[in-house]
Amino acid sequence: MNNFEAVVLLSPEISSNVKNSSLNNLEKIIKEKSGKIINNEDWGLRDLSYKINHYSKAFYNFYQLEIDGDKIESIKKTLNQDENFIRHLFVRVANHQELPTKLNNEKK
Repeated sequence: MNNFEAVVLLSPEISSNVKNSSLNNLEKIIKEKSGKIINNEDWGLRDLSYKINHYSKAFYNFYQLEIDGDKIESIKKTLNQDENFIRHLFVRVANHQELPTKLNNEKK
């Protein structure tokens, strides 16, 4: 099992119910792939550095995971097929950083 940190960006136009449902689906997929969610943070609605699709804001969520590296590609495929997720980034790390993160401490 490898350590990963993931950031997913969701469309700012979705309701909180749809957002929660999409995130629950992501967490379910991770668990189905024998992954483990160590921690997660909701960074809220934040400005994007540049427009993605036609959005200038997005909902950010941060995850710390333990999962086999070969399972990440299938998770990415699933995220690409869900129109509520506008971007995602998975980064392999040696050790997870301590929470709360600096971004979580900033005012939203």
